[in-house]
Amino acid sequence: MNEREIKIVETALQLFSHYGVKKTTMSEIATAAGVARQTLYNAYDCKEKLIYDAVEHHVRKSSSLISEECAELDTLGERLDVAFFHLSAKPCEMMLQMPHGEEILQIVEGIDASKKESIVRICNEAIGNALEPFRDRLRLGTVEFGDLCNFIRLSFDQIRTKSEEKNQIDRSYAPLRQLLENSVRN
Repeated sequence: MNEREIKIVETALQLFSHYGVKKTTMSEIATAAGVARQTLYNAYDCKEKLIYDAVEHHVRKSSSLISEECAELDTLGERLDVAFFHLSAKPCEMMLQMPHGEEILQIVEGIDASKKESIVRICNEAIGNALEPFRDRLRLGTVEFGDLCNFIRLSFDQIRTKSEEKNQIDRSYAPLRQLLENSVRN
């Protein structure tokens, strides 16, 4: 994504969260983003595409932050905390604060499978990169490392989409963290 597209999707997400997806017009998005309406329509033919690109942009940015922050961390728990914060806790807290977060989540759920798979792949890779230093020390039995990363991502997704308050986010994450820490061989 180029800078203009990033500005457009971030602006759209702000407007959607404040006014709702249905009530926000493409003209309002163009004006708020400082682009011509035709420029917006050339890049985005519908609101759903704006939401998908906003989600993908957030996930890519989160993946980059996870890599940066994990570079300085030595324990599995700390590294998992970073991945959890960027992929689950922070987005969940944002959605809980958005007046129209539920409407946005419904549209995200309706994104076609190939686009969802792209986001899943980015998240799984980010989790895998965070846990990579512990790959050979995890007691996985017959479970593949990639399958573990997918399980963790699915757990993050459930916590993010089902939590209704901050305390619930933390309580739901704690057992997963403990299980993974306990699975590391010394």
